[in-house]
Amino acid sequence: MNKIALFALLLSASTASQAGSVEDLSAVLNGRIGSSSEDRRHDVNQDIGITKIRIGCKGDTLESNVQITGVSGKLEGDTAVMSVTYSGSYTRQGWDIPCQKISSNLGGVENRNVSGTYQFRVTGKAFQKPTITWGSGSGFGEVADAGHDSNVFAVRAVQNAIASAF
Repeated sequence: MNKIALFALLLSASTASQAGSVEDLSAVLNGRIGSSSEDRRHDVNQDIGITKIRIGCKGDTLESNVQITGVSGKLEGDTAVMSVTYSGSYTRQGWDIPCQKISSNLGGVENRNVSGTYQFRVTGKAFQKPTITWGSGSGFGEVADAGHDSNVFAVRAVQNAIASAF
């Protein structure tokens, strides 16, 4: 039902009042949750003469879960220029042979709080599916570096939360 309401909102965005349309879109996005994860483990093999056998794995699994906590925006023609704030968590779990989690006592777990702002655009044209143009994140919390995995995965999670509204 939310998808139909949002689609109708974007179709009528150019004729509706600016505050009303942005408020409607804000209501759909605010409170949404999203997640993003990646498995960066790889197999570790051992030579036993003419063949290799798998003895385990090494690497990391990464995951971020966020919630959109605030939404603002403005209309520019048939495009809503939006900004969302978010907060959540990030975990990197290390793995080692024989494919077991590395204990946090051994530095195998990294937990971070993530937060920031993400800007994007939504364009709605009559009788067409709304188009999202992804933007960028800023104002990152615990780790200021935009390229740090915690922020990269948080932004992906925010994008997934936004996309789930459409």
